[in-house]
Amino acid sequence: MSAVTIKLAGPKDAAKVLAFLRQTATESNAVQVPHLLDVSLEQEADNIKMINQFDDCVVMLAMLDDEPVGIVTVMMLAEQPETGELGVVVEKKYWRNGIGQLLVDEAEYWFTHYSSLTRLVLAVFADNTPAIALYRKMHFKKTGTTIEDGRLALLMEYQPE
Repeated sequence: MSAVTIKLAGPKDAAKVLAFLRQTATESNAVQVPHLLDVSLEQEADNIKMINQFDDCVVMLAMLDDEPVGIVTVMMLAEQPETGELGVVVEKKYWRNGIGQLLVDEAEYWFTHYSSLTRLVLAVFADNTPAIALYRKMHFKKTGTTIEDGRLALLMEYQPE
């Protein structure tokens, strides 16, 4: 079996990123990507290119051979420019193999060493206990709750020791 590698997403990855997100959105109700079906290949390539020009956003892929099996994003919140929101998606057949932890670890490293952000936050559905356990293990602490799409979600913030 090949090893999973992490790479920064580039515009040439747009088709694979879109295909991956569209596939994983059908595998779990935890994946929330607005307007996913409306995004063209050109728009996605432009989005990735633009994201890579800033130090407050990042998109990284977990690759198995030449195919993405996971993705992690940190996107600056428009209403809180010092805060980045973490998003992690792993293809269902690769769940519980350490890929999510690898992606979160890479995002935390990027946040600490390369980003201009001062806070890293996320929202996770309250019934997604494996993800909550992972985030707690990776130094995220619960800061509150919210309702997203009619479902209870925990708000968490990265707070390293």
